Amino acid sequence: MKRIYICYLLIFICIPQINAQMKKMKDVKAFNERVLREAVSVKSIESDFTQIKHLDLFNEDITSKGKFYYRHNDKISLDYSSPTKYLIVINADKLKIVSDGKKNVVNLKSNKVMSEMRSMLAACMSGNISQISGYNMEYFEDTNSYLIKIKPTNKSVQAYISGFDIYMDKKDMSVSKLRISENATDYTDYLFQNKKFNTLTDDKKFSVN
Repeated sequence: MKRIYICYLLIFICIPQINAQMKKMKDVKAFNERVLREAVSVKSIESDFTQIKHLDLFNEDITSKGKFYYRHNDKISLDYSSPTKYLIVINADKLKIVSDGKKNVVNLKSNKVMSEMRSMLAACMSGNISQISGYNMEYFEDTNSYLIKIKPTNKSVQAYISGFDIYMDKKDMSVSKLRISENATDYTDYLFQNKKFNTLTDDKKFSVN
């Protein structure tokens, strides 16, 4: 019990230090220009990803892993490998989910969370962050990362999402972490590792048929 208490104490001591490292971005205009400039050369991205879902009702977070694929324009695939096989494909306004061998294709407008996630990732990867509308945006940075905190102003979106935190690697301006907050206590983190750029030459991984 004492060891658990010490662990919790260390976590609470560390959190303020981590947050304190992030400072208000000095030059947002230069940041947006760099995002747009870097995005021109990126036609596709593939990476490993880890999804961590935190629900305040449960004692433990739910962790999933898989492969992430993005291809210009607005094509995203999350191919889960553990703990179970699961596939999510977003292509334009179509959302395909494959679970237990069963495929379901719906209009993306019927899934607010996935629709907004698509919009946020596509905006970052296409360099159009400054064109995001209907949100309040704050910009921060530390030595290695940029952080864009995005909060919806539309009440219909607020019913599903309270905000996005997008972390971008300063080395290549790619998204390293995305946090989607459903409310004040529940959120989902997506961590992107081992990124490869411009390796996808067709749309096979984004088929919704």
